[in-house]
Amino acid sequence: MDHSHPTSIENTPQPDWFDKAKIIATLDARPILALGQHPLGDVLIAVEKMEDGEIFELVTPFVPAPLLDKVQAKGFLLWTNQEGDLFKSYFFKA
Repeated sequence: MDHSHPTSIENTPQPDWFDKAKIIATLDARPILALGQHPLGDVLIAVEKMEDGEIFELVTPFVPAPLLDKVQAKGFLLWTNQEGDLFKSYFFKA
């Protein structure tokens, strides 16, 4: 049994609410992370402005679990999808 990725999110089915047409903004956090900074502030500002039914996309080189938890705690639905060596997390305002 492979225990190297206990928090693997691969093969998580796409949720019913996901629709690429509903993505209103994308933040590629790699340049922020490369500077040793954290994208949480930028993400929180962006999601606070969202309307119901909109999706925000966050691109990271790893699963930013604490950030995802904070946004989920604000009532957003979350789906993270791995694409190659990138993780795309989608926040949906219901």
